[in-house]
Amino acid sequence: MKIRIDRDLPVSISQQLRGQIEYGIACGELPPGEQLPSVRELAEELGIATMTVSQVYKELQSAALLESQAGRGTFVSLNGSNAPEGQERALELQRQIDRLIAITDAHGVSRVELAGMVNARLGRYASSQPIKLVFVGIFLEATRSYVSDLRPMLQPGDSIQATTLEQLNLQPSGLRSLKKADLLVAIAHRKAQVQAVTAAAKVPIATVNFIPSARTRTALAELSPRSHLGIVSTFPEFLPTLKSGVERFASHLDAPLATLLEDRAGVERLKRTCDVIVYATGSGAILEGLPEHIRAFEYRHVPDPRSVERDLLPIIERLRERKTEAIRQ
Repeated sequence: MKIRIDRDLPVSISQQLRGQIEYGIACGELPPGEQLPSVRELAEELGIATMTVSQVYKELQSAALLESQAGRGTFVSLNGSNAPEGQERALELQRQIDRLIAITDAHGVSRVELAGMVNARLGRYASSQPIKLVFVGIFLEATRSYVSDLRPMLQPGDSIQATTLEQLNLQPSGLRSLKKADLLVAIAHRKAQVQAVTAAAKVPIATVNFIPSARTRTALAELSPRSHLGIVSTFPEFLPTLKSGVERFASHLDAPLATLLEDRAGVERLKRTCDVIVYATGSGAILEGLPEHIRAFEYRHVPDPRSVERDLLPIIERLRERKTEAIRQ
């Protein structure tokens, strides 16, 4: 993952660095176990003080996103995702399947016969139990959208609901209702926060990575080369990443102007000089009082289908098997 510092943005260097690392974790560009450059290496590469890099690393370690290993370096925390466990389990299953095939070959059993035997055994588990999931997000509207994206990937009978950290903090009844869930789902870099808020419910947490939605990518690519583009974010630490993403999908445009939602002067400047505004999720307040001639749309993310299939669905199926076996016993 390429980290860069944009000194034209109204965001401190430390916030830019932290935000890009967090975003890299959320989108899978920095997978669990990935080693980060040393403090000195990253500071030299970015042309910033080693103290700045060191402080950001410490903050992310406190947030359980990074971990330091003595004599080895700094790594993305394995606690932030369920991917390594799923990958190791998948490899072990592949080894067992290969062993089964070798055994049947040795006994002269054809592949067709083997498939029939496996299917017959699987039939015993056809009556499986539904799984109840709750997605814990930051912004309710966006979280509901994530739930809509995930629902078609689940089995018939499974249920998934949306809630936010704010709702759980404000409504104790919502926290109590989590105890009925089989699994909580969170964005990778928010897992530690979700764990802290939902610890009393004692429900396991799985994570998924996110990617910019197809609609967002298409909208940016289709902008006229003459467009004057503005960017707005609520969270300062994610403004550099948002700007970088916009520039990636709208590379045919001149450099966009970027500001924070709380920066009134910056917002007014965008309204005066831009005809298109892209805003981060949670920054929809920019639409209030926006002149009619300005087109505005959200830079929306969606669950990465690859991450769902690789990381989330195997966990759901293991939970389903346990529930089914518990009922049979």
